[in-house]
Amino acid sequence: MLWEPRRSVRSRDSKKLFVKCASKLQLIRRVRYTSKTHLLYMSQLQTRGETLPLWRRNLYVLWLAQFLAMTGMSSCVPFLPKFITELGVQNQQEAQFWSGLVFSGPFLVSFLTTPIWSALGDKYGRKMIVLRAVFGLAASMICMGFSHSVLELLFWRIVQGAVSGFVAANLSFVSAETPKEHVGYAIGVLQSSQSAGNILGPFMGGLISWAWGMRSVFWIVGGLAIVSGILIWTLLVEGNKSETQRSKASTARENVRMAFTSVDLRTVLILIVISQMSIVFTTPIFPFYLKDLGTPKEWLDIATGTFVGIVGLCTLIFAPRWGKRNDAKGYRKTIVVTAFVVGISTILQAFVPNVYLLFALRVVIGIFIAGIVPSLSTALSKLSPENIRGGIMGLASSAMLFGNLLSPPFSGWISSSIGEYGIRVCFAIAGVLMLLVSGGATRLRDIVKEERDAHRIHTHEIHA
Repeated sequence: MLWEPRRSVRSRDSKKLFVKCASKLQLIRRVRYTSKTHLLYMSQLQTRGETLPLWRRNLYVLWLAQFLAMTGMSSCVPFLPKFITELGVQNQQEAQFWSGLVFSGPFLVSFLTTPIWSALGDKYGRKMIVLRAVFGLAASMICMGFSHSVLELLFWRIVQGAVSGFVAANLSFVSAETPKEHVGYAIGVLQSSQSAGNILGPFMGGLISWAWGMRSVFWIVGGLAIVSGILIWTLLVEGNKSETQRSKASTARENVRMAFTSVDLRTVLILIVISQMSIVFTTPIFPFYLKDLGTPKEWLDIATGTFVGIVGLCTLIFAPRWGKRNDAKGYRKTIVVTAFVVGISTILQAFVPNVYLLFALRVVIGIFIAGIVPSLSTALSKLSPENIRGGIMGLASSAMLFGNLLSPPFSGWISSSIGEYGIRVCFAIAGVLMLLVSGGATRLRDIVKEERDAHRIHTHEIHA
């Protein structure tokens, strides 16, 4: 038996202490490395005498700009059928036909152009794309106010879809410029600006149309978009991007190819399409359902606005809260739970006997639907590579637009072909679609949870 020198207790303790110190030093170096960009931003802010981190200031600027733009957009869209009749289309069936074309025109074009603009943002700068979108929205809205025929109105709506995409541009900017540990919160806050604008917009549009006419609504919307553009031009600061990073940016075709070859990205995009289909499936027929439940005709417009607005109000309040949860605990469980509750509540809407129970279900839907779209956007942002994140988020906006395009024709056909219970069947279908989202989300990879578990294991090894 070979002789083995005896090791003293002090020697073993010294070795353990050395291992602990080395592990802590490695952790410190890792933290310093991963926080390099954040520390640089903070030093720049301290030099300029600012207290807010750059990403948070950018978020607040975009929130205000998007709120103004969404208030303007939602103030004119509900009144497009009325404006079409003012342009000389008096027959009701023809007016309904043109209303469908005018409403869906920009969505189809945006579905095709948004990935292209987002890819260009990754390569040449995202602030430029945001400015292009908001000023494009302003120009197209002002031109709509000068339309003298329904064909001119349709043309400018298509132009709006081609050159605008303001919401998609903002989402790409926030996803790419926000530190990854705050992406969920930032997307939730940005989502709340849409809800706030959608609540205030129809009320403002009705007052403006009543006081000065429908054309004034388009011109005021254009003015609000210009104000948003000025805010972005003067206050929004894009992080510096090296030439190497810009050269690694992919084209729109390469982004699409990567999204469909990656199982994780493909799953999220499919879930976004299905969830958006569920959300808008019952929108065109909701006023008719309120009428079937006994709402008086003279109160139908107010009731429709109230039942739709309560969902937006709940989204405004709860979207940032869901976003914070995504950053702290992961997004997969949030999507599973919120989609399940929304799916069950949507199905229950098909069986309510009166508007009071329907209103209670709408409140529940508003609270939990606030966590679905931001959580899916957060998942896509965290799963996508940093150098093409803007382009991938553009695909998310296209997926939402695709869901918006698919649902209204199907819900209209089902509600009109089945008969007496057609509207209730639509609610059931919308609920089943959302339950599919909940089931599909269980297979998602949760980056936040993986990083949290890895950090916990590493911390346990350090203290062991």
